[in-house]
Amino acid sequence: MTAEAPEITIEHETSEGFAIVRPSGKLDTLSAKTFETYLKELVAARTGTLLIDMSNVDYVTSFGLRSLLIVAKLLAPSGEQLVLFEVNPSVVEVLKISGFLKILKVVGSEADAKAEAGK
Repeated sequence: MTAEAPEITIEHETSEGFAIVRPSGKLDTLSAKTFETYLKELVAARTGTLLIDMSNVDYVTSFGLRSLLIVAKLLAPSGEQLVLFEVNPSVVEVLKISGFLKILKVVGSEADAKAEAGK
């Protein structure tokens, strides 16, 4: 499955019981809804814990943060998780300032994300 919006391209793969989502671009006003819809479709398809590779996301606005929070809340009742990995330092700063580092799981690598999700 692939989705595209003016500011973002999204792809995913499944591996070892995880859905690994690879967005590329900006998570802003124009792209956040596309991103959120894509993730919601994965949740509805019961793909399991979502691991989001943020290495190619260089900008996140409050709309993007909102999308991440909504999907994390959708996963919580089933015990599944949303784990972000390889997050750009400028995006980490946005997550830190907004308090989202206390809400979302953020780790360094894909291997770390799989380990975190497997806990």
